[in-house]
Amino acid sequence: MIIAQGHDLEQQFGANTLFKNVNFSIDSNARIGLVGPNGVGKTTLLKIMTGQQEPTHGEFTVNKGIEVGYIAQENALDEDKSIWDELEEVFAPLINKGKKLEHMQMKIADHPEDEALLKQYDQMQFDFEQQGGYTYQADIKSILNGFKFPENTWQKQIGSLSGGEKTRLAFVKLLLRKPPLLLLDEPTNYLDMDTLDWLESFLKNYDGAILVVSHDQYFLDHLATQIFELQFGKLTAFKGNYSQYQQERELRDKQQEAAYEKQQEEIKKDEEFIQKNLVRATTTKRAQSRRKKLEKIERINPPKHKNKVKIHFKSERPSGKEVLILNDLTIGYPDKTMVKDISFQVNKGDRVAIIGPNGIGKSTLLKTIMKQLTPKDGSIKYGASLNIGYYDQELQRLEPGKTVLDTVWDRHKTMPERDMRSILASFLFTAKDIDKTVGQLSGGQKARLTLTVLSLEHDNFLLMDEPTNHLDIEAKEVLEGALKDYDGTLLFVSHDRYFINQLANKIVSVRDGHAKIYEGNYSYYLDEKAKQAAGLTPGEATTDDDNAQTVQVTKPVSEQKLSYQEQKKRDSEKRKLQRAVDDAEKQIESLETQQKEIQTEMANPEIATNFDKLGPLQEKLTAIQKELDQANDAWEQALTALDEFE
Repeated sequence: MIIAQGHDLEQQFGANTLFKNVNFSIDSNARIGLVGPNGVGKTTLLKIMTGQQEPTHGEFTVNKGIEVGYIAQENALDEDKSIWDELEEVFAPLINKGKKLEHMQMKIADHPEDEALLKQYDQMQFDFEQQGGYTYQADIKSILNGFKFPENTWQKQIGSLSGGEKTRLAFVKLLLRKPPLLLLDEPTNYLDMDTLDWLESFLKNYDGAILVVSHDQYFLDHLATQIFELQFGKLTAFKGNYSQYQQERELRDKQQEAAYEKQQEEIKKDEEFIQKNLVRATTTKRAQSRRKKLEKIERINPPKHKNKVKIHFKSERPSGKEVLILNDLTIGYPDKTMVKDISFQVNKGDRVAIIGPNGIGKSTLLKTIMKQLTPKDGSIKYGASLNIGYYDQELQRLEPGKTVLDTVWDRHKTMPERDMRSILASFLFTAKDIDKTVGQLSGGQKARLTLTVLSLEHDNFLLMDEPTNHLDIEAKEVLEGALKDYDGTLLFVSHDRYFINQLANKIVSVRDGHAKIYEGNYSYYLDEKAKQAAGLTPGEATTDDDNAQTVQVTKPVSEQKLSYQEQKKRDSEKRKLQRAVDDAEKQIESLETQQKEIQTEMANPEIATNFDKLGPLQEKLTAIQKELDQANDAWEQALTALDEFE
């Protein structure tokens, strides 16, 4: 059921049109990710939806009785109240109803024969239970624990909390209210990874619609079932999560590019025909007819491409095979120990991610490796031929008084100015930007300038502290690609789970004053954590000293002597597995053929400009792609089963 709609929304600021002709609808159980580059109007659109801002044209309508919840509306917390009292306020009507029930119980005790009173009490008790009267305290506790508010903080006065804690508490209060339409603007900012995992799980089961603005691809992949892209002044809806949106957007761009090029070829032929035949008496009518047709044709526009930052890292010389060895390392400050017993090795080509809660000592570890801090105990061994580059999350290695151009030029004095300006342009610095001082830049511009400097150093070992902070999704994707292609070694701190999952081949998890190593990406780390939670120790031995058992090793089937019947049965099973592989391959070939046919049809200029025809084809294509994914999975499973059998 549709609970809210945007109708022909347009927003102007002076002569600048931020967006127009924006139309969309929100279902009662929607999970929508709103994405787009910085500055396109995502937050403005949310403010229109909450009534905080009037659109220049159009309207946003919400069904009667549908409450819209927005985190910005919840920041007005009562500084004098405790955390618990502030959150209980959400349930004030329910608490009052509970008091009325208690009062009625006293009446019933005095008048047990009053059937009307008993009936009224039964109905009120039923309503109280249905509205969560017996579970609301458990709900408060669950969400407080999820947002890292332990029980010993629940009676703390709100005025004593930090700014980040107040933001998290405001979020908790909003989630307890359970509005039927929940609008979230960058909800993953300032949350650690454990809280993010908890929040994803909570929102997946949320009873209502959610529309979220986020730069967190991992979060969008795990939550969203629909993506709204706001770009170039218009909104486009895509089915699926963020990764599926990326694939479909790329496909649409390719199809539009192909349709545009095909139409341009046809236009060129028609124009040449008209030019040659318009003056000839025998062909002038045909030429005039062709010209009229050309004038009426609906022109296909080439796909718009936003300028993307260009990032490239390349080392000047290779490092040795062993890059870094930490042995029983203890780190911290003179008056405080942060992490003990850190032991791991970084080899050439590794992409090692350091993760853990905020303030646990991740940045301290990088600073210790950079020799900005002295180890409290243990050792650090550096490999041969190392050139170390460092990205500081606070971006404090930049001098506020220097211009953008001088910041780079002072490090590379022999580089021609033309080359310097070209490199800065590839990092999206305009001619005006390069004359600005560092102090005048936004966070995103400072991040790009730091990456510019780092890319020109040609180091073979990069240490990066939260490199995706301040970057929008597209810039993060470019950085991912650059670091994947980098020929050196990378050790980085990040809370960006998508970024970690794309890059890391090792995870160093820092928590409770210790570091643990996981030989895999973020998905592998989560799997191992799940095994630990289930009581299974990764790599657990089949025997132990206290209860040793003899384990018989069964020989592979091929090494056993089989009877004729057993061999016959085995051959039959092998044929079945081979048929399953063959059938899956045939299905894949058939589906790929159908996919190509639909894509060719969609590239036809007449169809590409007709959304009534394009829409059904797109739905058909999406369905075939889903079947193709399933067929590939079936093929892999069948092939694995066959390999294991043999």
